[in-house]
Amino acid sequence: MAYQVLARKYRPQTFDDVAGQRLITDTLKNAILHDRVAHGYIFSGARGVGKTTTARILAKSLNCAHGPTVTPCGNCDSCREIAAGNSVDVLEIDAASNRGIDEIRELRETVRYLPARDRYKVFIIDEAHMLTPEAFNALLKTLEEPPPRSLFILATTEAHKLPTTIQSRCQHFAFRLLDYREIYQRLQEVCQAEKVAADEGSLAAIAQAAEGSVRDALSLLDQMIAACGGSLAEHRVRQLLGVVPAGLLQHVVEAIQAGDAARVLEQVNRLATEGYELGHFCAEFTRYVRNLMIARSCGADSPLLQVPEDEREGLAALAPQLSEEDLARYLNVLLRTQNELRYSLQPRFHLELGLMKLVHARRLASLEGLLSRLEELAPRGEDSVRVQSPVVKRREPPRPPNATPQTPNPESQLPNCARPASNPQHSSPRREPPRPNPEPQPEDPRLVAIKSLLFSQSKFLSSCLNPVARCEFGEDSVTVFYRPSDSWAAELLRSREQQDKLRAACEQVLGHPVTICVTLEADAARQVQRPSARERASSDLKLDAYRKKLNCVWVDVRDLSQG
Repeated sequence: MAYQVLARKYRPQTFDDVAGQRLITDTLKNAILHDRVAHGYIFSGARGVGKTTTARILAKSLNCAHGPTVTPCGNCDSCREIAAGNSVDVLEIDAASNRGIDEIRELRETVRYLPARDRYKVFIIDEAHMLTPEAFNALLKTLEEPPPRSLFILATTEAHKLPTTIQSRCQHFAFRLLDYREIYQRLQEVCQAEKVAADEGSLAAIAQAAEGSVRDALSLLDQMIAACGGSLAEHRVRQLLGVVPAGLLQHVVEAIQAGDAARVLEQVNRLATEGYELGHFCAEFTRYVRNLMIARSCGADSPLLQVPEDEREGLAALAPQLSEEDLARYLNVLLRTQNELRYSLQPRFHLELGLMKLVHARRLASLEGLLSRLEELAPRGEDSVRVQSPVVKRREPPRPPNATPQTPNPESQLPNCARPASNPQHSSPRREPPRPNPEPQPEDPRLVAIKSLLFSQSKFLSSCLNPVARCEFGEDSVTVFYRPSDSWAAELLRSREQQDKLRAACEQVLGHPVTICVTLEADAARQVQRPSARERASSDLKLDAYRKKLNCVWVDVRDLSQG
């Protein structure tokens, strides 16, 4: 007898054997027990998660000689033929190669006949999304009102490609990807049955490489057994799979943390020399940084970490040395680098560039930190952040050639309080001493409430409101005034997104809808100091042309819009 691969040899034969799909199998078992089996099902999900296997188990449960039952015997003729795929009443159709309307018409002719031996005639259409639109239309009526004792099961990896008219006529079950522990446990069971010695590291590498697919995991295990024999060694398994050792990933993170660029580049050279695929290394390194973030945020004992125990210990030791902001920044750079490597003709250069960005990433100041520093400086007043301007000497007007130089008056050197009194009729008007700055007016409590509300929502928008000169609250409007020196804040606040956030905060504080207006005090002054009607008439070219043509002068000018 020919060798049977592990994926077929250990294929589940009952609902309880299906791994990771307990919710779906329990629903189907209850439907069988309560005689509520539908005439059409859609099984969707990734490859190797049990869609076709569950469809066969459902067919066996309905057609078993001891059924209908949720535990088919597996020994009767019907169970054995369905498991072997040669049952007369259970037809498996590959829609990828039988996707036309002619094949569906033939299927419709077959549906008319009652089962030859079993209770139900079951049609399992694999990769159903590959059917043509004409084939789907031909199947609609039959799928909606099938003959008695007939059942349709559509298995697909891309459920979104199925027409909504098909989906509305079937019950849809979405199969999920299995997590690391479920696949690892399944691999352990198969190794025990096959009498293969495998340590935790080798099975962990296979489980991670399977990416949630049980069939892929069993196929990889079959390949590793063929390469290593009856004993699986971790270093050999990782080498065959092309999986980077966790220790090397840890060394790269430590070098990045230390800012050692030469050490990072040496690790890249080692990967290229040993034949590792650089795109796969980038994906593995991204996964490792993600695990560091989970260990930093949730703890090394979190079930979100699906790694072996030795790698978990390394993550627990390394995670406290990194902040969550650093790890988020690393992930952002790595994801971008991984996307670039897919289409790069020089993957090594892109990888080295991405790792160099990580080395220098900690030297960059975050935007939040800069904004917080600005907020710390803002309460101290303008004098603390004012830039000193250079002193410009005023040029004196030129003297006539015959003029004698004037000697300075000694009394002019004295302060005002020490100068002798002079005749006001002959003295020039004295310049008044500069008035002291008025006391700062208390800020409007409504503006304070708006600022405090925005500080908890958006620090960026709150920092834009710090230099506000004044704020006027109308019945249905809020006008924000800035000084000309703070025009940068006004420009930022005039964006649509920031105005929407400010409007929502104002409406929450004031209790009624308002409109937002952002302006500079210079603009407001120009609006107040509107030119007179005579000035506007004099500057109007058309009116000036009429005046010249009629040879007349302005006597009186009135603005009729002002009444």
